[in-house]
Amino acid sequence: MINLSFFPSRRMALYMVRLFLTRSLAVLIALVLILMTLDLLGESGKILAVPGNGDAELWHYVALRIPLLVSRFLPFSVLLGTLIAFVGLNQHSEVVAMKAAGLSAHQILAPLIVASIGIAIALFAFNETVVVKSSRVVTAWSDNDYKPVPPESGILSNVWILNGDDLVRAGLVIGHAPNLRVQNLQIYDRGGGSLQRTILAVRAIPRLRTNDWLLQDVRIYDANMNVVVRRPAMAGLAGVTPNQLTLAKVE
Repeated sequence: MINLSFFPSRRMALYMVRLFLTRSLAVLIALVLILMTLDLLGESGKILAVPGNGDAELWHYVALRIPLLVSRFLPFSVLLGTLIAFVGLNQHSEVVAMKAAGLSAHQILAPLIVASIGIAIALFAFNETVVVKSSRVVTAWSDNDYKPVPPESGILSNVWILNGDDLVRAGLVIGHAPNLRVQNLQIYDRGGGSLQRTILAVRAIPRLRTNDWLLQDVRIYDANMNVVVRRPAMAGLAGVTPNQLTLAKVE
């Protein structure tokens, strides 16, 4: 007699789910440990190069990066965990035994489908509650070259704006007008659809009287002449207001 129920017995379903979850978790832990080690080897020198940073900052970086790695590689771990689980079932002839007991293919896969839906819901909640905050903090910290981020409100990182045809990227925006200041400013001067100059400024301060910005410690690359010019200071970003670099908080 054919068994038309969608799920197998409760014991069989729990066995399949446990096998699926343990294999997926083992793969995820292995991937996160390996990738976190490689990431830390590449970034530890930059973190420890900042005076005052030590082991606590390294562990803080690890705590911020692990949620991002888990979010990125959990789907891949679930795929590998499924393959490993079925390879084990096939090696021990458990699939043959299940088929001989009257279980159909969909009954064998049904517990895994339900478990996968649960993992997807958990991953969505994890992304919205943990990953977003960790990504924001680690991005601001790395954009500030792993120096302590000043405890000011309104600190933003990696802000892009369009000024005419030019693209402007502010590495770090600190404070509010009229005391707003920008660090690691990049201006991509474009004309006729092609890049003309790239202007890199370590610091930029708005000048409200002249409606422009004072760029300090400037490095200019002229794409037409293929030369690099350095200037201690220059004016730029005419017409760009400080409010354009201040993003509203999105709820």
